[in-house]
Amino acid sequence: MEPTPHHTQIQLNADDPEARTRVAAAVDALLAEDGEQAGRLTVVLDGERLPPETVAGLVTGLRRLRERGGAIEVIPRSAAVRNTLALSGLERVFAFPLRPAEAPRRAANLLGRLTAASFAAVLTLVGIPALAGADHPTDPATILARVEERNPSLSSYQGRLHVDLRLTSFPFLRQHLDGATYYKRPSSYEVVFDKVPPLAKGFDKMFTDIGDPSSWERRFVVTYQGEHEFGGRKDLELRLVQRVRGMIDHETVLVDPSSWAIDSIRYDYYNGGHITMTQTFREVGGYSMLAEQNAEIAIPYAKAVAHGTYTDYKTNVAVDDSVFTKSK
Repeated sequence: MEPTPHHTQIQLNADDPEARTRVAAAVDALLAEDGEQAGRLTVVLDGERLPPETVAGLVTGLRRLRERGGAIEVIPRSAAVRNTLALSGLERVFAFPLRPAEAPRRAANLLGRLTAASFAAVLTLVGIPALAGADHPTDPATILARVEERNPSLSSYQGRLHVDLRLTSFPFLRQHLDGATYYKRPSSYEVVFDKVPPLAKGFDKMFTDIGDPSSWERRFVVTYQGEHEFGGRKDLELRLVQRVRGMIDHETVLVDPSSWAIDSIRYDYYNGGHITMTQTFREVGGYSMLAEQNAEIAIPYAKAVAHGTYTDYKTNVAVDDSVFTKSK
């Protein structure tokens, strides 16, 4: 019989500078336990504010535990912490089991009770960053957590990808690519093309590199840059800088705060080149799934455009881990 996953509870003050370290230590202890499935961590959180550093520590710990089937629950012990979790939507993220019907109702009731003045006062009290457009988070960790929770019950998928690539500079060639796309929670994403002709070498990596945002905080320094116009609405703009320098100077990500979908990613290279990828989504079996991608490529010695479409999705299916560990 599989042993019952361990359950640990810790009590913290959100204002404590050591809160993030204590969460990390508790997660380390759970991950060190024997068994395929990691345990659960309950964090009883008090305090007069909820600093971004504490939120980031909780989000990082949640990602690590989810890789082994674990979870983090936050139990607020102060009105400030409780209100912040509700306003940011994080009460639905830090819970087990998830309470999708209950949490939104509590958040809506809270918002209904707050006047404009008291709303601003609560934000000042708890210390969470100002909200863009009065109702959108600006803390990068919170934004990425909302992006990751778009499809909370989607554990895996596989589908087909079809790409038309056209060089807009000499030699003005065209190429069609077909491949398979795979995802497995929490952060495994891969695109495997059936065949990559010499013309498409390098360009095929664009569709793999977007991947899943759960690894972004580990790979990049992420900062909030404000709002940016996209498709007639205001998106939230994030700037990503690699922690280990590569060919890319920085990446710019636009997130739609109404759906928490990634609308666009732009890669700016040290050599002056850039690639911009835009995306659209559609509903498949109750999930918001990637439908199309368009890329504009302008790198030294080559300019091109690409259009990709995603079809034949199968959701919550078994995906072999070898797909994600294949040699590049």
